[in-house]
Amino acid sequence: MPEENNEITRRSLLKSAAVSGVGCAASGSMLAGPGSETAHAAVERVDAGEEWFSQRAYCLSGNKVLQASDGSLIPATTFAHQIYRPRSAQEIADLVKTSVPTAPLACVCGGHETSNAALFASSEAIVLDLVHLKGIEFHQADGETLVTVGAGVVFRELVEAVRDRQGALPVGTGPGVGVVGYIVNGGLSGYFSRRLGLLGQRVVKMTMVTAAGDIRVLAPEDDLFVGMLGAGSALGIVVDMTIRMEHESVVQSAEQRIVSFQTREQAVEFSRGALRIQREQALPDESVSMELVVTGAKALVVTFVFYDSFRGNAANFVKPLEDLAARLQLPVVVESHWGSWYETAAALWPVIAQMKGSPLAMLQHCMGTRGIPTDAILDFVSDTVVAEAPLDEAEFSIVEIRTLGGAVLTKRELPTGNCHHQFFVDTVTLYDAKHKTADERQVIADLVKRLVGKARAVDGLSVDFSGTHSQPDDAGSGVVAGVIFGTPAMAEKVESLKKKFDPANRFRFHPFAKFL
Repeated sequence: MPEENNEITRRSLLKSAAVSGVGCAASGSMLAGPGSETAHAAVERVDAGEEWFSQRAYCLSGNKVLQASDGSLIPATTFAHQIYRPRSAQEIADLVKTSVPTAPLACVCGGHETSNAALFASSEAIVLDLVHLKGIEFHQADGETLVTVGAGVVFRELVEAVRDRQGALPVGTGPGVGVVGYIVNGGLSGYFSRRLGLLGQRVVKMTMVTAAGDIRVLAPEDDLFVGMLGAGSALGIVVDMTIRMEHESVVQSAEQRIVSFQTREQAVEFSRGALRIQREQALPDESVSMELVVTGAKALVVTFVFYDSFRGNAANFVKPLEDLAARLQLPVVVESHWGSWYETAAALWPVIAQMKGSPLAMLQHCMGTRGIPTDAILDFVSDTVVAEAPLDEAEFSIVEIRTLGGAVLTKRELPTGNCHHQFFVDTVTLYDAKHKTADERQVIADLVKRLVGKARAVDGLSVDFSGTHSQPDDAGSGVVAGVIFGTPAMAEKVESLKKKFDPANRFRFHPFAKFL
């Protein structure tokens, strides 16, 4: 995104993005007890080290690239020595059963950030790189189309397969994000969740392996089923999930306008007006979603998605937004019209492809309201979040402001606190850590921490550390399990499941494990 004229060209937005492959396989085995040599030798082993880490880590927790207490930089590489790439549930079960019963276990799906606990696992941990579990299978049951997704599938692969079946799902926008990792860490979809719910709320079956090495096929009536949909990586190893699809007609159309700005003051004023449009027009109407994204590339991206229940006129939503830009003398540099679920789901892939690092560092935080936000909350989001987020210091950063609620609130409650919100703000602070000094990294982290502290003081605004857009490894965050998992009752349920199915805390390399 060129900074000279602050324009995002259509060519750059349409630039294709590819999901990179992985390599560096090697032979080897880890002896743990009787029968273990055969079991471990049957599973592909990977050489641990910088090559594997750089291939599998798209982005790191920002806290992992700060200074240690002695002032030295924490090395951004894996500590794991035992990395395996299983190809089936049976291989996973055999490996778990024949390992030392207390040996820590960690799973890597898409290699994106959930504080990167798995990627940074200790030398004693057995790391399962699930990249080979690429199965995508469609089938019919009770008049519905279901898709079974392996734990190594990423969103680009799933979206393209679902498109070919004229289907739709509430997917995330990152093409390389692991689907199963997204679900078991509480992911939500800003474009589609109002109509289709959380992706985890559409899961009807899953295959998983317990800390004891038992293969279990879970259905919604099983106690462990719900716990896995928001705390799964701390409870077991998911091999695959079966998800209920909808027809692509659930999306009528979508409109996106990209507005260029020069100064942060312009971004604040545009956000103030756009958030009023969101509150007055989009939030009360569950047939439409609206998202405002403020970017470090000096672009304001507004997206409206109109669902199959929409009976209004799309222009009544878009024109006030365009009029706002005109009043502020801000140019609309890109105008997009999408006529399908697939076009909407894939719209940001070219933009995300330009966010490259070695790997990227990411600080993510969320805040929101369960009801319609007040003027004071909207002003805080504009005057403080948009104004003070480190968009200049961290050049790939964004602030996402979304409408949620709708179908999410009518479906089964999952252990993720953010599923209760109707108005939702993500601050995603993203930069190439290799080109930042230790002091520059610390400045960015301090700016984000200060922003979160101010948000905690706003009446009616909750600071949420659940879901994939979170930073639960923040030092001194004061977050408790009842916030992470939505309610104290849900936290108690997850805690009891942890004690029952993982009493030795084998799945300790997960950002939520410290709360259990």
